[in-house]
Amino acid sequence: MNQCQIQDDSLKFSRAVYAILVLVAILVHSYWLVLAVSVMTILGAFSFKLNIFYQIHNSVIRKILGSKTMPVQKESGELSFVSGMTGMLLLVGFLWVYYGQSTDLAWIYLLMVDFLIFLACLVGFCVATLMYVLLKKIFRK
Repeated sequence: MNQCQIQDDSLKFSRAVYAILVLVAILVHSYWLVLAVSVMTILGAFSFKLNIFYQIHNSVIRKILGSKTMPVQKESGELSFVSGMTGMLLLVGFLWVYYGQSTDLAWIYLLMVDFLIFLACLVGFCVATLMYVLLKKIFRK
């Protein structure tokens, strides 16, 4: 497995920013903002350097605050899977709002996805990471 070192506080910051952006999109009913966040998270799945808010926190905010936290080891596949899964769930929500007839249900769906993003950044429990670990165990057998 390909391991990489990441700053956990920068990862939590980027997830928090994405969650706040989605919450704002839900509150103002801006499906284009949902699409923008979806595209940003999907781009982060292809390369961690494309995770814009992680890079901003890691290179700018951490230096201003003088954070001395140690990097943690994570699998690059796990990070890509989580980012891609988040982006795809948001993309499904965007498509449901844009093309769907029951837009109220679509906004509720997006609110549930946003709750899961907040859960990942605040509590540290990520459903997509759990799915990655379970799928990895299933396909290893």
